[in-house]
This record gives sequence, structure tokens and C-alpha cells, in this order.
Amino acid sequence: MSIVPKRGEVIDATVVSVIIRDFIHLTERLSSTSLTSLMSDYYSKVGLQVEQQQGVLTSISNFSMVVTFSDVKGVDAHARRALRCALAIAMIAYQTRFWIRQAFPKQGLDKFGVGIGIHGGELVFAEFGVAPHVQQVASGHAVSVASLLANKSKELDWNIVCSEQSLDAAGAGVKTRRHSVIGAEWLNNPVRVAEVVVVQGVEEEVAKVDLNALDTTLVLDRGESYERYEKVDTEQYATLVEANLVSLPLIPGYRCLRSLGRGGMSRVYLVERLDDGGQFALKFADGSVSQDSEVLYRFVEEYGLLEQLRHPNVIRIVDQGVTDDALFIVMEYLPGGTLKQHIGSNGMELQQALDVLRGVALALVEAHKLGIIHRDIKPENIMLRGDGAAVLCDFGVAQQMRTAAQQGKKEFVFGTPYYMSPEQALGEMEDARTDIYSMGAVFFYMLTGEKPYQGDTLEEIVQQHLLSPVPSLPPCYAHLQPLLEGMMAKDKEQRYSAAALLQYLDELEAGRKSH
Repeated sequence: MSIVPKRGEVIDATVVSVIIRDFIHLTERLSSTSLTSLMSDYYSKVGLQVEQQQGVLTSISNFSMVVTFSDVKGVDAHARRALRCALAIAMIAYQTRFWIRQAFPKQGLDKFGVGIGIHGGELVFAEFGVAPHVQQVASGHAVSVASLLANKSKELDWNIVCSEQSLDAAGAGVKTRRHSVIGAEWLNNPVRVAEVVVVQGVEEEVAKVDLNALDTTLVLDRGESYERYEKVDTEQYATLVEANLVSLPLIPGYRCLRSLGRGGMSRVYLVERLDDGGQFALKFADGSVSQDSEVLYRFVEEYGLLEQLRHPNVIRIVDQGVTDDALFIVMEYLPGGTLKQHIGSNGMELQQALDVLRGVALALVEAHKLGIIHRDIKPENIMLRGDGAAVLCDFGVAQQMRTAAQQGKKEFVFGTPYYMSPEQALGEMEDARTDIYSMGAVFFYMLTGEKPYQGDTLEEIVQQHLLSPVPSLPPCYAHLQPLLEGMMAKDKEQRYSAAALLQYLDELEAGRKSH
């Protein structure tokens, strides 16, 4: 329950200032009724998150609000709760933007977004108005700084701008992406800030599991033991589904038919759309906005990237929404299954492997053109249509190249050990050629039925990616060794680009047909 400070009482608190960017566009292009309905829905969802994190709404207008978080006995520190609430508000804004696009497709209202500033310090509360209409208002340096950071968010192109002071107060498990320094004439000293993307529970941050699924997407801490990662026990989950111990979710407009599987941050179901009977794959985020911000942040990132990619060799999305404050994405259903299901112990037929490679190369040309790197290409993330066409999917750990370039050395590494590029293993800056390396590893697997590098531990596999020569193809495929070398070169400067890879494959096919 939110604790309202007494009037005139000086308290230590964290302030979250939220502004709606480009609000004027909404007021100019929507009717009063539509605008009222939209903002009522937005603020009711935001209010729920404020309440869940035990904050106090101290100021609100049609385009801005201020929420304060102070100490509450028996719960997390106020800075930590403030960061969780801020991430939740950013998620709600994203979902609101999607709803606006769907409801008003011709108004050009695709700019809805929020800027959030977070800073802590001493506050004093005053009351304005006459009972029963009394408004609590917080005053203090922290409010001014948080408001400044919120207004600077658009210039920085961040959703959440948090002072490093508040980051330190929030404790372990907070992940940031970019850093900057913000100043103003009235500030004695500039404020060092960071873009917040995740707030994890400490117990989640240090979770360990045994090494028995090395082809699972991993989250690794740079500089720590390679045994420190998270995975999902998909077999155990499948057993629970078969025993009806995992209930099917209720999604408005759809009927869940059965489970299709589970990934590192989501569950996938086969669903039937109620209005036309069409069958689709529905990806449902595990957790909720208030419980697991990393899951939802990556889920929203995936949708945002897929929304940009419109290509026959990229999974097609048809809908997105939210239920019980968790997100879902509806995608085309591909009954052909994953590439892994089509690779036997001796590999695949050569022409089928080349067709899959070409399909993925086409997808990567488009993705890389838009500045998107997939970062987790593996057989499980390539699906096949009924005609055998390859479709690249699962962009859950994908990233904009501009963001990757700004990060440089990363604290956390994402990838799948058997297909991980040397730069991923080292936590160095990734670019489009990271995807080419991983696809080269998949190509070797398609031709031979074996992973390119194998070992009993994660460290052994990673060391081979870093130090061992590119694996040799069987003699019957020796003519393709230069192709593999150009994809799996240790030095990414020596690898093909997606466009060069596609050109090589086209020339290879033309040569085959001429003979």
C-alpha cells in the first residue's frame, strides 16, 4: 500500500518524472472522445503499476506526471521500485502506441512514446486545494532533476534516463545500455546518467544450472565463469503440458489449441482466430511487467524489430496485444517445423542445405540493411514453410547495430555456444558479420549432421570458436570449403557480408545449371 508522507515532512525518496512525447499530435488529430478514452486507459494502467510498486502520484497533467517512492518497511529500496515502475510505464507506452496504430491507421500517429527521468534526494510535501479535493505535491531538487532528465530523453533517444546516483541506490541486478552526462544552467554539477533496460531480482541474477543443454540460448556474464548462465528445461515443460499441469492462456480474440513449445523468455501456442478460424502461432511473454522486466523488454524489442522487417524469409507477425499486463505476439504458423527437425544424423541433401542458406541470406540482407543483427542464428530459429522455404524467426535477442556500436564491450553476452561467433564469446562489439559466422556453423551442421565444434563443457566449445581452425567439410563437399571459410573466418573482417554471401550462392547456382 502506498505511503503518503506527512505535510512538511522531509524524506529521502526517488522521483520518477514521465512526459508523453509529441502529445500535441494526439490533440490535433484525435477527437475529444477518442483522446479521453485513450488517456484514461493509459493512465489507469500506469496507476496500477504505481500502486503495485507502492509509489505516490504527486503531480499529473494531460501529458506529464510525477511519482515519488520512499522507504516502505518490508519491501525493496525505493530506488529499485522506482526503476521497476519506470520500465513498466515504458512497456505500457509501447503497447499504447501499437493500439493507436491499429485504431487510427490513417492519422499518422506513430510517434506516441514517453520520456522518463529518475533521480533521488530529499523531498518535502505540501498540500494544495480544499478538502476533499486536496492534492499532495512534492518539491525539491530531485523533482527538478528528474524532470530535466525526462525532457532530455528525446534528445538522447532513450526511454528511461536514470541518474547514476539512483542506480547505485537501486542495488544489484540493474542493467544499463548507454551512458551520458547532462547539464543545465541551474545545476551546480552535471548529472551522470544511464539508460536503464532491465531490473532483475538478485536471486535471478546469480542463478546457475548444470551444463546439459549447450544448444540453448545463453546469457553469460563477461569475466565470470562460463558456467554461469540461464537456460530453459524444455523437456520438463513439455511433460507438464502433456500432463495438463500447464494451463492454456486466455487471449482475447483467439482460442488456444495446444502448446508448440517454450523458449528462454516465452511460451508459444497454436491458436485459432475466432473471427475467421485462421491458425497462427501465439508467442506469450512469461512473467508480467511488474515481475520480470528483462523478459518484457526483450519481448517488446523483438516485436519492434519484426515490425520493421517485411520479407518472405522473415516470420510474419499479424497481431500484438496485452492481457493481464503481459504481452503477446501473434505470428504466422509454420507447420513445417524447425530446421533442426529436418537435419538427420548424416545431414541434409546438398541442394536443400543450399536453398536454406540462400533463404536465410536473403532475410539477413534485408535485416542488415535496416541495421538489425539477429545474434542467435541456429537451427531452432530457422523454420520451414510447406514448400521448404526457410524463414528466420525468434528475434528475442536481436539488436540494432547502432546500439551495439555504442555499447562496445558488453557486460552480458547473448548467444548459443555451438553457433556463437568469436566476438560474441569475448563480449566484443557485434555487427552484421556475427550473423554470417553463426549461419556458417549452421551450414556445416546441415551438411554433416554434426556441430562444427564440440566439447563436454561450455568453455571447451567457446575456446574452439576462438582458437581452432575452421572445420573441414567431408571430401564430397570440398568444393564448398572456401564458402565455409568465408563465413566462419575468426577475423570478422575476412567474412562475407550477407549481400556478398548471396552473390556467391547465386554464382554457384548459375554454375551448377550451366553444367
